[in-house]
Amino acid sequence: MAVDVAYPELVWLKDPIDPMTGKPTGRAPSRRHKAKCSHFVTDDAGNLLGPPPYRASETQMRILPACKTCASVLSGPRETYVMWGIHNDQPDIDPVADKAVRIGWDEAGDLSTVASTRDGFKELLAVTMPEIEQGAIAGAAGTLYRFVHEIKVGDIIVCPNRSKRTLNIGRVTGEYEFHPNQRLYRQWRPVEWLQVDVARDELSTAAQNEISSLITLFKIVTGREEIEQLTAQPPTSEADFTWTAFYAELADRILAYGADREALLEKVWTAAEKSGVPHLFKYLKGDRRVDRSYGPLRDVDPFTVMASFNRGIKTDARAAIAAAFATEFGVSAEPPTQFSGIPTANNLKSWFIRFEVDRGANDVDALWHLVSSAVDYAKGANESTRENLVSAFDECATGNTRLLTMGIYWIRPQTFAAYDSVNAGYIKSELPKLAESLTLGAKISGEQFLSNTEVLQSWLASGESEFEDVWDLSHAAFLHAAGGSDTMSADEPTPTEGAPLPGQADVTEVGEPYDLGSVREDGCFLPEDELRPMLERLKSKKNLVLQGPPGTGKTWLARRLGWALCEERDPRRVQILQFHPSLAYEDFVRGWRPSTSRTGGGLSLEDGPFIQMCHQAAADPEHAWVLVIEEINRGNPAQVLGELLTLIEADKRSESAAMRLAYPRTPDERFFVPSNLHIIGTMNVADRSLAIVDMALRRRFAFIELRPRLGSDWVEYVSQLGYDPKLLEVYGQRVDALNEQISSDAALGRHYCVGHSYFTPAVELEATELDTKGWWERVVETDVRPLLEEYWFDRRHLAEEAYGLLVGA
Repeated sequence: MAVDVAYPELVWLKDPIDPMTGKPTGRAPSRRHKAKCSHFVTDDAGNLLGPPPYRASETQMRILPACKTCASVLSGPRETYVMWGIHNDQPDIDPVADKAVRIGWDEAGDLSTVASTRDGFKELLAVTMPEIEQGAIAGAAGTLYRFVHEIKVGDIIVCPNRSKRTLNIGRVTGEYEFHPNQRLYRQWRPVEWLQVDVARDELSTAAQNEISSLITLFKIVTGREEIEQLTAQPPTSEADFTWTAFYAELADRILAYGADREALLEKVWTAAEKSGVPHLFKYLKGDRRVDRSYGPLRDVDPFTVMASFNRGIKTDARAAIAAAFATEFGVSAEPPTQFSGIPTANNLKSWFIRFEVDRGANDVDALWHLVSSAVDYAKGANESTRENLVSAFDECATGNTRLLTMGIYWIRPQTFAAYDSVNAGYIKSELPKLAESLTLGAKISGEQFLSNTEVLQSWLASGESEFEDVWDLSHAAFLHAAGGSDTMSADEPTPTEGAPLPGQADVTEVGEPYDLGSVREDGCFLPEDELRPMLERLKSKKNLVLQGPPGTGKTWLARRLGWALCEERDPRRVQILQFHPSLAYEDFVRGWRPSTSRTGGGLSLEDGPFIQMCHQAAADPEHAWVLVIEEINRGNPAQVLGELLTLIEADKRSESAAMRLAYPRTPDERFFVPSNLHIIGTMNVADRSLAIVDMALRRRFAFIELRPRLGSDWVEYVSQLGYDPKLLEVYGQRVDALNEQISSDAALGRHYCVGHSYFTPAVELEATELDTKGWWERVVETDVRPLLEEYWFDRRHLAEEAYGLLVGA
């Protein structure tokens, strides 16, 4: 044991603790990490003072900034648990109200009296439930055994609600219980519910597919990390608004460089070096210039400068950059260490300007004009400053204006509010009377922004408001979005504008306007003139298939085309499911399902997800609804759809064309697909194991082919994550050359091209602990090389040549 030099009253444990086992590991954090982590105290020369802290007391953790790399060993042994998924197929059973999860096999009786072996459970079922087929006994016995003996107190339970397309997430609080007085499903495990009715669309497609398992009880592996993020409770902190004076003064200092932006950029690069985190400025050094070369920004606006420490990076890094700016620009106000109530830009959208090659001649000047107009209005509102603010805002408002309002809030937080999705959503849900007087859409005009500003200031000054300042309101909005904790740090899931980085919560409000421009803003590499025909075919044909090679973003685009058709980002009206080889008509449309009743086992007629969504769409005829079917040819579409092949046709979407289903509820029941339900299928045409789509299905769908896109849009998107744009351009050309070779191969063809998704990283370069070249080589080695070897399994030399082409060997 040792005493910490900086905090002598605190004692450190000598050995690192493994967070999963609770035992000493004999390992220390890496030397590289020690060099930059604030948990390790150093002198001016960078030498460590005293032993590094391996596990801190609770007090120490509150004093020092949070750190993901150290968190597992600093905070001591972490509770280990298994995450289980369990399905409730009984609509009359409410797990939340029961404070428990339940399963059937009631005839087996009290399972606590059974020998705690799988064989014991098999023998019990064979005796008590002889109607179970011999081949199914092992599976049923395994489920019951896991429910009683493998689920432990403290394990996490995820219980999907299929009818609502939501999840209930809880923690097991007690041992197995048998409730003999219940009508059905008498086997119980008590649960404390942590999150209720979480939209399934909060999870990735892979995680959603995992929890859609038809098995009653199963372990969750793929979606575990995402579900952990949904249940994480960030540490609460006192609100600190001392940043407001610093931000306003720094904006004034930056504004003084309007006529000498070259000098401003020099100060930015100097501050980057002084901050100790210069690598966090690499994203500003990948501008694509008019001559098609790449290099550092040669022109900049004040918002983009401010965004360098108001984006998705850690709190201690934000504080370090702010302190460096204070020194470099001579700001007298105290640099902030906390950032309560500040919305941060998404790392992929933290430039307020476009690439130089795409930039208009007056684009940067317009942003400078907006900053000065906002500052003048804040000094004194009159007809002249109002008119200037409105015109300057409109000149810059070329698309979604949420980010623009965030930038104006940064420079004058005492006057203006940010109308990002978190603040707008909070005002709509918690302050509906105020919301009626404001315009809170994703795109607003200068007149609307001015009106919002003056209405909000008047409301704050009135007796109706519980808030004194704009930042109080913004802080409350983020607390609300985070479930009670201010999550301004990127160390925790952070509400940000736009599509979130992995590990961040997507808190984009339901109902936010969405169009083809929004698809592009989300990171689509297709131009709008190619997206527009897709949306037109979906509207008129009502059924669309996106087909293409693996990795071309078919499901990603399908979801967003659905939102664009609905004209708002609404996961409730755009739902996703996946076809698989064992899927049948009875699963998708309607069929008989096993159920348990007072008199024993039986069958009940249950609607599948398609019928359920038809009912939802029919109840909301004024709005479009979209069903996305992943891998539509992975099952047998004609068999799964049945009579729907006729009913989904655009000219059969009426009551006059209604037909009798294979399993009617009454002899007279007739069914038709509502005209406001649209279907988007995705199809991988490269997989030889998949079914060939028959002509009947082809006639009812419009087919659009997606191709790999590794051009300038891809380079721009990936470079904003810190990857070298010059290398990316070279790598894109290599993939294009490879795809030309694949397309011309008679045994393969264009359907086997390698898509851009393989090469579009989900994390920033820093998180990989590699340089761009090392990242590329790792992706090619682990993700693409096996694919090439499968393509050319009988011509291995071609696979090796293609691999060499990609890595530049």
